[in-house]
Amino acid sequence: MAKPSMVIRQGTTDIPANEWIPFLANFTRENRGAHAVLEILGEGVGRQVATEDRPFDGISADTKDGESTVWIAFGSTPDGLFTHGIHGATAIRVRPATVDAGAAIEVDTRDGVTTLLILSRPEEYALPAADSGK
Repeated sequence: MAKPSMVIRQGTTDIPANEWIPFLANFTRENRGAHAVLEILGEGVGRQVATEDRPFDGISADTKDGESTVWIAFGSTPDGLFTHGIHGATAIRVRPATVDAGAAIEVDTRDGVTTLLILSRPEEYALPAADSGK
């Protein structure tokens, strides 16, 4: 099965499976609140946009008991919550934020589907400094 050509593949780093959990926890801390686009690509599914311009809440991996599932959560309120599960994950790659683009995560699965999480640049979603009240 031919793999789709990924725009973010250039400049990405493979994350070893034994580092998925701590890496994704740190990625969440650094990027929570970014505006996100979630795309699913693959033969048989084409290109689907699962969500766009929704606040990124977090990404985690379940690897216990032989699982290889990645969970991505979006939304800043209970009414706006959206969660996407990626089952059978085989690879996770990251592209760090640059001057021109936000960070991105690419997750491949056993069935040849690739999920792309593309975030806005940090300065596009940064909260204003807290008022000291003085």
